[in-house]
Amino acid sequence: MADTDRPRWWFGLRGFARFLGAGGLALFAYDELTHRPGGPPWRWLVFGAVVCGVLSALFPRRRRG
Repeated sequence: MADTDRPRWWFGLRGFARFLGAGGLALFAYDELTHRPGGPPWRWLVFGAVVCGVLSALFPRRRRG
């Protein structure tokens, strides 16, 4: 187990938010540049954010030093 100062849910929420924010901006840019019919796959963005949040909560980053 990792020794951290914050609860595990904090790492999960942070991982979820970072993935959702960065992935959302990337998908928005992709949609604006390609103009493909049907739009970008937003469901996969949410799925990836949930997976990232769960993995961040299960395996929090260890402190260096």
